Amino acid sequence: MIAVIIPNLNGQHHLKTCFDSLRAQTIVEFKIVMVDNNSSDNSVKFTEENYPEIRIIRNNVNNGFAKAVNQGIKYSLDEIKPDYLILLNNDIECDKNFLKEMIEGFNNEDTGSVACKMLNFTDRKLIDDAGDFIKLKGSPYARGFGETDIGQYDNPEFIFGACAGASAYRSEVFSSAGYFDEDFFAYYEDVDFSFRLQLAGYKCFYNPKAIVYHKRGATTKSREGFQVMLCEKNLVALRLKNYPLPMLLTGLPFFCIVRVKRYLLFLINESFSVFISALKGYLKGIAEIPASLRKRKSVQKTRTVSNEYLKSIFR
Repeated sequence: MIAVIIPNLNGQHHLKTCFDSLRAQTIVEFKIVMVDNNSSDNSVKFTEENYPEIRIIRNNVNNGFAKAVNQGIKYSLDEIKPDYLILLNNDIECDKNFLKEMIEGFNNEDTGSVACKMLNFTDRKLIDDAGDFIKLKGSPYARGFGETDIGQYDNPEFIFGACAGASAYRSEVFSSAGYFDEDFFAYYEDVDFSFRLQLAGYKCFYNPKAIVYHKRGATTKSREGFQVMLCEKNLVALRLKNYPLPMLLTGLPFFCIVRVKRYLLFLINESFSVFISALKGYLKGIAEIPASLRKRKSVQKTRTVSNEYLKSIFR
């Protein structure tokens, strides 16, 4: 059995495309759980009236992506008892073989997660994400973003991690590695979780035959400053929690240089308000260092892999 978890905030205009693509899947043994973050549109009513098979968790506040996902995961583990859980953004359209190919990605007992090929919803020759990676100098990135798809990422392989916009996990990984960090609220929570899975010995398999079409940024494009702030805050925690000490100390000079360069580019290419948002995020991350260090202790206790292995999956 598969549980598909879809967080939603005012996404009614996306839901028909997403839900219809799930109804058209070539496999039928799955349940859908939508976690609604107090939408002010008719998302819940629309879903109840048109897709009665979907289970709905209603929040009375916007809990953010990470907490909403955790709610869906915990509900699914308790009520559906799936072998696999798939996270899906509401602004996704799935290829008809998506679920089938995602589950076929679990072809190795060490595989804890599966990543897919995400293409641009509007221009389907453009890549949106072909797996998540971290550069050797410390910055997360979506592989292939904005590139024309000419088959350059058509090799199935083990990679760093899966974008939570369309990702699959074995049920067991949540008891071993925990859940998504709710203090992240949104952004980089999937990179953080992928890092923790790798530390715990779970590999991520990239299956290019699993395909979705994504309206990237559709739910947050009007909140650019908010997104930048969260990314900068969460990046501090991601590094402090997950990097083995030698890698953390070696990387610190690069982390600082890259941040300074990034903030200058915000001033030059964006706006002063975006620069301020970034600075606020970084300062929030600094303020949360004590909490991040406490989390680090528990994260590092799960570590079963070497520094050399971790370096091998960075790019």
